[in-house]
Amino acid sequence: MASNINVKKIEDSLQLVKNKESKIFILTQDTKGNPKASVRYNYQMVKSLIDAGYNAFILHENEDYKINDSQNGEWMSISEWLGEEYSQLPHACVSSGDLSVGPSDVLIVPELFGHVMEQTKNMACTKVVLCQSYDYIFEMLQPGVNWANYGYTQVITTSEISKEYILSVFPNVEVSVIPPSITEDFNKSEKPGKPLVAIHTREPRDTMKIVKTFYARYPQFKWVTFRDMRGMSTKSFADTLQDVAVGVWVDDISGFGTFPLECMKSGVPVIGKIPNLKPEWLQEENGFWSYEFNQLVDVINAYIKTWLEDSVPTELFEKMEETVSTYTYEKQNKEVNVFIEKLMKVKEEELENAINKLTVNEEN
Repeated sequence: MASNINVKKIEDSLQLVKNKESKIFILTQDTKGNPKASVRYNYQMVKSLIDAGYNAFILHENEDYKINDSQNGEWMSISEWLGEEYSQLPHACVSSGDLSVGPSDVLIVPELFGHVMEQTKNMACTKVVLCQSYDYIFEMLQPGVNWANYGYTQVITTSEISKEYILSVFPNVEVSVIPPSITEDFNKSEKPGKPLVAIHTREPRDTMKIVKTFYARYPQFKWVTFRDMRGMSTKSFADTLQDVAVGVWVDDISGFGTFPLECMKSGVPVIGKIPNLKPEWLQEENGFWSYEFNQLVDVINAYIKTWLEDSVPTELFEKMEETVSTYTYEKQNKEVNVFIEKLMKVKEEELENAINKLTVNEEN
């Protein structure tokens, strides 16, 4: 009798998988209104899955996660900085008891949430790590522990160089690369740029260091304005890029780097420090790159002079356009769905094998 009950449960799970009724949860960090490309990536994934007919959710830990403008708080809601289209996607809350999973379901957890991986290690669902920031892999993991110890053997990351690093520390996982897309919010302006420098650094002190050093070293350019791109909605971010002459990027631990590509799509050249793991899109011909942080202000000075003379080489803009053209939503959407289809195919086979095994045992 117990065996028959188990078979029925597994058959029900198998039917959910075949009908695309499995629940797919993507755990998402609450950044308290601070716009982050990593959060946008999660929402893009859920949108791709919803559009393909899957039952996908943004999963957040606490009830005060701010989705809509109507929710009180001191920070921007998801609808304010990402847009209403994304705020209307299905959401689920851990503290409200919305996380209920079975063998047919999928839980996708960012690399930062090592403690969540430990807490969910006995869940019967398929478990996946979403690694956008390789530098945070060991942040919440105990020494000597890897993702596979908690049943997380499938990994999504955003660049080939990140994949190489992940496999160098966790060779017993399978890694799929799904780069983010650069949205249609970013477009070239028909108007000439203004003497504005868009600057985006991981550490706020790096922004101030660059700005103050530039003005001290090149006081003749005190009329050039730096615009800190931190904390803007997607629309404000894109609108600002249409006005600037150049973008400056510093992020030593970047796993991909969307800001330079957003600049390129907006027709804005980029000056940047090459990160510790150099992403495959970063090439000598598509920007002004340096390994030395302290050289950036000199590169900015040289570029401003070239820009004022209207002699920025056209080849640079052609290379920028070529680089960013591959990072489309259509491509990301396709790769997300290929990954999930493969995951579900494996899940189907596992459930069918479990049914066959229990049926044979019952007959014997």
